[in-house]
Parts: sequence; structure tokens; C-alpha cells
Amino acid sequence: MKCQHCGHKYSAAFAQPAPGGSSAPGYFFALAILLGVTTIGLFIAGFGWIKWIILGITCFVVLVMFIAWSDCQGPAGLSEIGGETCPECGGKNKVLPWSL
Repeated sequence: MKCQHCGHKYSAAFAQPAPGGSSAPGYFFALAILLGVTTIGLFIAGFGWIKWIILGITCFVVLVMFIAWSDCQGPAGLSEIGGETCPECGGKNKVLPWSL
């Protein structure tokens, strides 16, 4: 992410709880787009049961994306600040589902 106030670049997930914190929602967003295009291609091509497995994985990744997006919105775990807070200037920035 790039801070709207000072221009500092930082990760939306820098304040995630450790261990086991999630990645920034943008990683899951990109994976969901890739899997979604793959799923559409498999349905058009008529692949049997594989298309349903990939569809299930795509739905799971979309769910994880929204969980990661929610986690980045405010303080979580041991962190006193959320991913929307710039570590440089302390300014608040909007975290979007595609934020890295």
C-alpha cells in the first residue's frame, strides 16, 4: 500500500497477528481472479469433476480474501494498530480487497 498522507509504501498486512497472520488481501484477490478465470475455462471446455473441485477452491480463496481484508481493517492479536495505519506517519488509509 502507499500512504495517502506521506507516500510511504508498506504492506497492508504488516500489523497482522503473529504467528499465523494472514497475507494482505490483494494476494488472495489475485489468486481468486486467476482461479475464477480457470474455472470459467474448465466449465466452457466441459471438464468433468475437476471443474467442481476448482470452483470449490475458488470459493474458499474468495472467503479467505474477505477474512484477510477484515483482519487488515483494525488492531488484531498482539498488534496495537491495524493495516490501515501507516507505520511512518500514523495516517489512516483505506484498505481495499486488492490492497497489497
